[in-house]
Amino acid sequence: MSAHISVRDLPRVRDVALTLASHGFGELARIIGLETQTSASEQPVARRVRLALADLGTTYIKLGQVMSVRPDILPQGVLTELAELQDNAPSVPFDQIKALVEEELGRPISEVFAVFEEVPLASASIAQVHGAMLLDGTEVAVKVQRPGIATVLQSDLHILYTMARLVEGQLQVPGLYTPVEIVQEFEVAIQTELDFLQEARAAERFRANHQLVEGVVIPAIHRELCTRRVLVMARMRGRKLNAIVGGSDEGKRAMRKFIESWYFQLFEHGFFHGDPHPGNLMVLDNGALCFLDFGLTGTLTGEMQDIMTDIFAGLVFRDAETVAMAVYRAGATAERVDLKAFRSEIERLMAKYHGASLNDLGTRGSLLEFIEVAKRYRIQLPREFAVIARAGTLVDGIAKRLLPNMDIVEEVRPWAQRLVQRRFGPERIGADTLRVLQHAQTALRDLPTQANQLMLDLERGRVSITTRDPEAEELRLEIRHAAVRISLALCALALAISGTIFIATWAPMPWGVPIWPFLGVGIAMVSLLMFFGLMMHWLFAARIHPREWYRRLVAVFRFFIAERAA
Repeated sequence: MSAHISVRDLPRVRDVALTLASHGFGELARIIGLETQTSASEQPVARRVRLALADLGTTYIKLGQVMSVRPDILPQGVLTELAELQDNAPSVPFDQIKALVEEELGRPISEVFAVFEEVPLASASIAQVHGAMLLDGTEVAVKVQRPGIATVLQSDLHILYTMARLVEGQLQVPGLYTPVEIVQEFEVAIQTELDFLQEARAAERFRANHQLVEGVVIPAIHRELCTRRVLVMARMRGRKLNAIVGGSDEGKRAMRKFIESWYFQLFEHGFFHGDPHPGNLMVLDNGALCFLDFGLTGTLTGEMQDIMTDIFAGLVFRDAETVAMAVYRAGATAERVDLKAFRSEIERLMAKYHGASLNDLGTRGSLLEFIEVAKRYRIQLPREFAVIARAGTLVDGIAKRLLPNMDIVEEVRPWAQRLVQRRFGPERIGADTLRVLQHAQTALRDLPTQANQLMLDLERGRVSITTRDPEAEELRLEIRHAAVRISLALCALALAISGTIFIATWAPMPWGVPIWPFLGVGIAMVSLLMFFGLMMHWLFAARIHPREWYRRLVAVFRFFIAERAA
């Protein structure tokens, strides 16, 4: 993705700055480079963020929705507000929908569908869904991408990248990501959502994984009718999960089916639904649980599944040491982690979940709290773990409404026991032993070659050992600053003396013009400027970053060069 912004996008940048200022984010607008009048607001920051994104329109609403499932990037207060962003939008006129469907399928709509309902079943910012019937009488739901939405999103992405680079290093962003990395995460998510073929593949994989799970249904995909902008799947009849009465037998059955499906997603197949909110879950007329909308999914590697198994089993059996080490192994950190303190935090969190019903617990999901603890210790977890944590929060919310008096730990204990038995079963131990032996064989086979290479490198002086001391780096910087100041001081002093000598010399040229005094005055002015630079460096050396100035200057040149090329 290019970070260049076109001049024709500048009015949109101005609109963004004004909107930010109207919600009390005038400082951010000034960092972007636009002076605006900031409106005072007594509302919480998180709510103002949500309102600002809603006012900015489609792209920024989607940005908020994508970030609402990333607890590793944003704090809980902001996540709660962003989860309330509504994706409702006015429906596109049917003639435009019809033209797009015919363009994508390459034939008239009447040659594919016996019935195509003009009024959409649902309308969102990216797509809208229409009910239809195929020529053979099969009822389907047709998801159609809004015409021109890809172009709008692409233009807004240019603006987001430009603004992210402008605030880089000047804005303290919560979490472990930079503004540019956040926009990159959003770009990946939005490009995935715009490709309906990818969603079709995810739905088919999800359906195949649930063939043996009784009572869980995934809509069939009519792949021959799917394109990048049109998705056709079986139409399901039933009620959304949020319409089920809490505490009822129907609700209990649906929740237990959901827990079973969630177990298979994470631990059997490693492919999970990343946004299981009640609007994406339906209880069919026959009582089966149906999953909808596969635009956000996640994949776990074998190693990730093992780590999730350790975390899950450790939470159920109150093994804080196992949970802490599993989270530590799963993440990445550039700093030393106090594992003893980290384990104590994990143990404190675990204590409140054992023996408590869902009504006794807070509104935040258990996994989300563990992600927040990891973030405090600067442990950056993979994206999949953050999505699982957010999905787990949604699951907690569903369970709290359908099974308010359920002890969640006791409810999932049989599944944890099943995991542990499988993990330490003869088949798994045998497979792990064979894998370790294969790795050991490879290492032993390569050991002589590696030892010879090391000895040759030592003989030829190609091996070097370096150490890094943060305090030495600071000392080196201070020495560099001192050298610059001494150089400036000596140069200023030498020029001042030279200028004084020239001024004192009154030797007019043949034309009667006193050249030397004028030259002395010029040299003295240069000396004065160097002295001023010395004072500025002494006062503001810690705030002066020449590389940052250079980066911005290059960005300005690239901006105008890109515009001229366009």
